[in-house]
Amino acid sequence: MSEKDLDTIRASYVALNEGDVQGALAALHRDAVWSESRELPGGDRFEGREAIEEFLGGFMEQWDVFTQHVESTLRKGDRVLLNIHMNAVGSGSGVEVSARYAHVWTLRDGLGARVDAYYDSDAALRDFEAG
Repeated sequence: MSEKDLDTIRASYVALNEGDVQGALAALHRDAVWSESRELPGGDRFEGREAIEEFLGGFMEQWDVFTQHVESTLRKGDRVLLNIHMNAVGSGSGVEVSARYAHVWTLRDGLGARVDAYYDSDAALRDFEAG
């Protein structure tokens, strides 16, 4: 995986921080698969950019303030593990949330073909190392 590929992935998180779901989706193949942790509300498997867009759009509507920061990355072949710290404020409720989670991206031709999201960063590392 090149540094350019990693920059493309990081840019998708910046876009989402700005509320730009389309910009975030630009890092994904049209037929990408996103598997969100079932430990989180709405966690499921989403196939194709359209389904991922619907999921991310609904997710973003839950927050008045939303920022993610990629704290670290680990690369292996065509895969990258990102450890992420999120700070957000719930829409309407005003509840402040701080959470850490991980995403494992699998790339094809420089774009995300698969994203596996984990609430448990240790589980993400185990799966990443096994894959």
